[in-house]
Amino acid sequence: MHIILVCLLFAAGCAPVVFDSRLNASQAIWDNQPPGVAAEVQDRLVLVPVRYYGFDGRLHQGQVVIHRDLAQDIRMVFAVIRATRFPVESVIPVAHPLIQEQGVYGLSPDTNNTSAYVWRFAVGENRLSMHALGLAIDINPRLNPYVRGDLALPPGATYDPAVAGTLTADHPVVLGFRRLGWKWGGHWGSRGRVDPMHFQKIPRSLAAWVAKWRE
Repeated sequence: MHIILVCLLFAAGCAPVVFDSRLNASQAIWDNQPPGVAAEVQDRLVLVPVRYYGFDGRLHQGQVVIHRDLAQDIRMVFAVIRATRFPVESVIPVAHPLIQEQGVYGLSPDTNNTSAYVWRFAVGENRLSMHALGLAIDINPRLNPYVRGDLALPPGATYDPAVAGTLTADHPVVLGFRRLGWKWGGHWGSRGRVDPMHFQKIPRSLAAWVAKWRE
């Protein structure tokens, strides 16, 4: 009876977790990849389970594919995301069938899914994105769009700091990333663009490896 009463008082804590993604590591890292993907990079990736509150107020579990050297950082930041109840739409690897349905190899600009690794070029550049090396993550893209001049990605997305799920310079999630040495795309106004969904980090030990892949 005591357990029942506790559950009634703290229903959110007793509610079942919503699983947004349940891939195994092989599926998340190796399946549904585009031509030219580098096995050397995939060998360095790991699958990290994370929990967060969705816009429905329920606790969700998703998965992040990230470079193994950044796995602990991801766990620590998602602890902040969960503790502050910062709402996240979904955290699903791009290899997942649900994301594959949105575009070839999961490459769809019109998404609000949070993800890290995806083998692609950087927007507007002829070199690999930091995402392709597992060293970047985008959070709630539709609420935190990439903007350069008249271009906005996802298409039609707008940035409104008053909306839940939006990232700002003083937000605990942004501060949590920065304390761990990550750079935030929201600070890139001097580059002629802003990308508040985007966080990236190059550990010192990986500098030469990153330069080799992005030269």
